[in-house]
Amino acid sequence: MNQKSNLPINLEQLHQISEGDIEFEIEVLQVYVEDVLQRIEIIRQAIASNDHTQIMKEAHHIKGSSSNVGALQMRDLAVQLEDLNLDQELVKAPNILEDMLVKIQAVENFIAEKSATLPS
Repeated sequence: MNQKSNLPINLEQLHQISEGDIEFEIEVLQVYVEDVLQRIEIIRQAIASNDHTQIMKEAHHIKGSSSNVGALQMRDLAVQLEDLNLDQELVKAPNILEDMLVKIQAVENFIAEKSATLPS
């Protein structure tokens, strides 16, 4: 596996939407992380109350925003969460949510590394 495929963000996709503006990329990713973290908390609450509709709604939003910024691993997890059957597979949701938290942390680390390369 090469270095590029280990990144939490598809750089080609991110560069395409930013037209190569690194500062804009960082800003977009920061907004993305804030939004996803809020939605993960909503999903956590929805899991606790067995609110499958809310889980699907939030997962669908994360899927779309992840696709937009090139966070394809996160998008794939959101697809898994969105596709869970009502009761029989909802028990898998907490594990998927934990994987999402790991991926969003990787995006936060990516932002920090990218920010460190900017001139002061």
